[in-house]
Amino acid sequence: MAVSLSAGVRNNLSTLQSTAAQSAQIQNRLATGKKVNSAIDSPVNFFTAASLNDRSSQLTGLLDGISNGIQTIQAASKGIDGITKLVNSLQSTLKQAQADAAQNRPTKAGTAIATQAEVVATSKSLKDIALDKKLVDDN
Repeated sequence: MAVSLSAGVRNNLSTLQSTAAQSAQIQNRLATGKKVNSAIDSPVNFFTAASLNDRSSQLTGLLDGISNGIQTIQAASKGIDGITKLVNSLQSTLKQAQADAAQNRPTKAGTAIATQAEVVATSKSLKDIALDKKLVDDN
């Protein structure tokens, strides 16, 4: 049994087949997010897109490296700031200690500031007895 189709039906069938092929192509593009999915679709566009994707990957790697470098520099900067604060604190403590030492320094020369009798009486060292005294020059 042979089926014969009129020219109009053949034309409509051809249009339907073309529409189905276009629909499948559009579905594939929507699924992949790419206009060109293989070299068969468009060789020039496919290889251009592949080259651009490779370059994008390289630039992303460089950007990650730069980001890591920036974070390292920021961490180092915070460390330097902490060390600077510590040094300032140590300088302040040292100046205070120097001022305290200057204030407690004996000002009279010539005779012993502390005697052995004071050591026996107070059970302190000669140095501690001398530091506890405040000498005033009566001149």
